[in-house]
Amino acid sequence: MKAIPTVIRAADLAAYSPANHTGTSNVRVIGPETVGATALEVLVGTIVKSHGAKPHAHPYLEQCAYMIEGTGESQAQGRIDVMHPGTWVYGPAGVFHSFRVTSDQPGRVLVVYTPPYGENPAQTITEPDPAVAECGDVRVLTVDAAATGRVPLIDRDTVGAQWVDISALRMRAGSALACTTEPEAEQVLYVEDGQIEAHVDGQDFQLAAGDFLFLPCGVSTALRCPPEQPASGFLIKGRLASSTSNQ
Repeated sequence: MKAIPTVIRAADLAAYSPANHTGTSNVRVIGPETVGATALEVLVGTIVKSHGAKPHAHPYLEQCAYMIEGTGESQAQGRIDVMHPGTWVYGPAGVFHSFRVTSDQPGRVLVVYTPPYGENPAQTITEPDPAVAECGDVRVLTVDAAATGRVPLIDRDTVGAQWVDISALRMRAGSALACTTEPEAEQVLYVEDGQIEAHVDGQDFQLAAGDFLFLPCGVSTALRCPPEQPASGFLIKGRLASSTSNQ
């Protein structure tokens, strides 16, 4: 599949039950089979109370998770972090972790894998392996409520990430923002609240809350927030593994 700018909605896609989880229904929104992505995968998971991910690690993948609705607990590296709506957790490659929902209402979680996971059993271990090293520390991050514009959250400078780069997008009513993907990086715009107009290489897209816009390598993008109300979301970038192998 040739990668082109594409709007994807989770409600339009089939759900599946992920490995090493209980009480979980996932929808793979961005991946090789949906938009031709090769550098990252984005999914939305719905998890019932007291269920979630069993202890496991991804030796060659970075994983980030964002709590959309509900509350949960992320356990890794000897500590438990409470996940409220608006909270991101960054998990480096090789780190054993688990997660469970603690709220009565089902939890909804946005999950990012770089490179793509695709439920490949070769990309997961469920028992500690001395040959698999932890490639960093788990970090929990939230967005400053007063921040505006593009706000870096997860990248090389903030958490030592190798392949993933996530920024919060906080646009005032009527504001505009330009962004360009790198030649060897793909990007996804997730709109959490409000509406955003995107102009991508001559194409116009009208995005509403819950929409995902996939941006292939090297495209130029101009974003505009309509004057009626502000908008918020996230810009999620995945770098091709080959482009960072020598760094």
